[in-house]
Amino acid sequence: MEYIKDLLLPLKNSFFSNRSSKIIPAMRNIPTFTLPHTGDKIPAVAFGSGSKHRLRKWSDPKLSKDTVDETIVRIIMDALKAGFNHLDTAESYLTRIEIGEALKRSGVDRSKLWITDKYNQGWILDDGQVLRSGSPSGPYESLKKGLKMMGLKYVDLFLIHGPYFNPQTCDITLEEAWKQMERIQKEGLARNIGVSNFNASRLRKLYEIADVKPQVDQVEYHLYEQEPDLIEFCKDHDIFVEAYTPLTPMFASKVGENRPLNPIIDKLCHKYHVEPNQLLLRWVYQSGVLPITTSSKLSRMTETFKIFDFELEKTDFDLLQKVGKSFHYRHYFRNIFENDH
Repeated sequence: MEYIKDLLLPLKNSFFSNRSSKIIPAMRNIPTFTLPHTGDKIPAVAFGSGSKHRLRKWSDPKLSKDTVDETIVRIIMDALKAGFNHLDTAESYLTRIEIGEALKRSGVDRSKLWITDKYNQGWILDDGQVLRSGSPSGPYESLKKGLKMMGLKYVDLFLIHGPYFNPQTCDITLEEAWKQMERIQKEGLARNIGVSNFNASRLRKLYEIADVKPQVDQVEYHLYEQEPDLIEFCKDHDIFVEAYTPLTPMFASKVGENRPLNPIIDKLCHKYHVEPNQLLLRWVYQSGVLPITTSSKLSRMTETFKIFDFELEKTDFDLLQKVGKSFHYRHYFRNIFENDH
């Protein structure tokens, strides 16, 4: 991920000359999905504050979870201005504080927004490196801290960010963590609860111990990683799926050159008069999965919503799906999804 280099334009600078500046979000008729257990309506595309934004905070020694990065605040305010009403953050991204600052400065009505947050339980990376949890006692501690940082009374969705529960990463088991998640929902701190980066076998184990079943699983999902077993399990058990990195097939730096979808994407972009990112996001949305995307440019944010202005014909949808399955690429958490069955 390249470092964010955009300079603040004079108009954007006016946001920071007066910290109480309000914005008027673009009026968007954004479709929703209905979560199966609570019936809550979740906006069908999300703006993510991970990706390049978390890398920006991770790579600068002057930045931390407690320091506000004005560039990221400006980006989130631009997302709100563009019309995004679904913001996705996480304890491990270190961007909760920017989410809170952007919400405060923007003046956007909280009741019009959907906020997703995630508990950092600690990580075991593919190379074996262990990263300790930021809230080792569990998700309850994590969300209480997050709500304070964001200036919120509740989040709409709170997720366990990954399945790494052992003494190296945190001080609780998955079963203990899920009991805290159920408490979080009962106390109204989160209206919906779920997980992220759980494959089908781990979801099955959680399902067996949970009194309140997970509403959502947020995973890597795109045309080169279609997760058929996971998708089938989630459909059978009323678990809604969200997709991060949905644009992966666009990036030769990840998937390599001359991949099988390239000519088809070019042809269909011409047919539907859209850009590759819009085509790929539309495929994810049309498959019944919620795409999470991001950008640092207001124009790109605004263009995102064109995904709701066209529909892929069934033959085109099926062709993308079929050819996508002919090549496999996973960027994150191979140790779970490819080695853990």
